[in-house]
Amino acid sequence: MKRHLSSLVGFTILRLRSGFTIIELLVVISVIAILAAITLVSYSGVSSRATIATMQSDLSSASTALRLDQATTDSFPATLALANNGKGISPSQSMDSIIYIPDNTSNPKNFCLQYKKGSNTYAVDATTQPSKGVCLQNLVTNGDFGNGTVGWTPSATTLFALNNECYFTAAAQYAGPIQFIANYSNYKSHILYYSVFAKVDSSSVYFVLNDGLGQGIVNTTTFGSYARLSGVWTVNPNATNMYTKLQDSRSSAWTTNYVKYWSVFDLTAAFGAGNEPTKATMDTIMSGYANSWFNITAKANL
Repeated sequence: MKRHLSSLVGFTILRLRSGFTIIELLVVISVIAILAAITLVSYSGVSSRATIATMQSDLSSASTALRLDQATTDSFPATLALANNGKGISPSQSMDSIIYIPDNTSNPKNFCLQYKKGSNTYAVDATTQPSKGVCLQNLVTNGDFGNGTVGWTPSATTLFALNNECYFTAAAQYAGPIQFIANYSNYKSHILYYSVFAKVDSSSVYFVLNDGLGQGIVNTTTFGSYARLSGVWTVNPNATNMYTKLQDSRSSAWTTNYVKYWSVFDLTAAFGAGNEPTKATMDTIMSGYANSWFNITAKANL
């Protein structure tokens, strides 16, 4: 027994002198790695929450300043540099992108301000609190025909508007109301969403978004009553113009068709390249607004 104990003690001393075994070192390294990962995840979570809290606080302060500007001058400032009584508005931390869209033509007037940092995108407008969301800008002017046919071109057609509704009768093939979108070069390679309510009597009447080199077409199978037409279109990088149109492809026997609540949105600008929502998702987002439409700008919650 004494001999066995002496051998065991000798082995232990020898093992201590020779250091840790490979298995023991691997166990220690694994434990350290797990603890480091837990610490990193915990820190990332705390850091992300701090970033979000700061973004929301900054947006809330900016909203207060912008609404004070509007109360003083009866309009929201054209740029953030002119906001806050000329002192400007900027976030307290660096942002990956900032989007500010004033809307002084709607009633009531509105604005939307969006901050993006990493995977966090938060926004605020004149009627909401800061929350996760993006700013959407309708590229179509007078899309509800509240100002008659201002901004619309009667492409080979008679064109009238009354009570937020436009009606037209074609006088040639592919005729209909058309509006060219300003600064089309800003939307090259971008994904755009377009939507309208139309009451037509033939599948030959369809909704179009055209970039000069190709077009997205939406047909309807609902005739004689209003139906929503919507689609998404990726703009050609070599686009030569940009317009949206409801057109009658018939060469004769034209009849009167009706349209209202017209919208076109740049999804790439709002959500970021690679994060653009599908048509179905945009249909759902737009259904949250009265008549699935708004004039210039609004916040879309995420």
